[in-house]
Formats: sequence, C-alpha cells, structure tokens
Amino acid sequence: MTGERLLTEFNPGEVGRVKKITGGHGIQHNIRSMGIREGKILRVMTRQPLRGPIVIEVDGMRIAIGRGMAKKIILGDV
Repeated sequence: MTGERLLTEFNPGEVGRVKKITGGHGIQHNIRSMGIREGKILRVMTRQPLRGPIVIEVDGMRIAIGRGMAKKIILGDV
C-alpha cells in the first residue's frame, strides 16, 4: 500500500483522495451514501481524542465519522 493510508492515520489539515472503501456491502453503502466515494478528495478537520469521531470535509460538507468506519476508508495522495 505504498502512498496509501487509512483515514484514521491522517492528521487535521491533511488531504487525501479516496482510493478504496473496504468492508461489507452494508458499510460500503453507508459510507458512499454520505458522499464519500472513490476519487473524492477529503480533508481531515479534527480528530477527537479517546476514540472519538473524526470530522472530515468532502465537497464542502463537514461529516463526523466514527473511527470504525474511518478504518474502512483508504486514502492516497492528491
């Protein structure tokens, strides 16, 4: 996975392009229904401490996403 990292590995202010969404059909559907799809550019806004949610920005919308779901999103360089 050279050049690819999980969303949970990104720090606030970092930007990445969605390369892959892993997990079962249901979790993939939930992630995509939030507007997070392959090819989209995401910016990490905040990471809450103690396993709290990660706030990202995609297409001008801010979305809070749980860490379990965030681990299913693989990002690459923009």
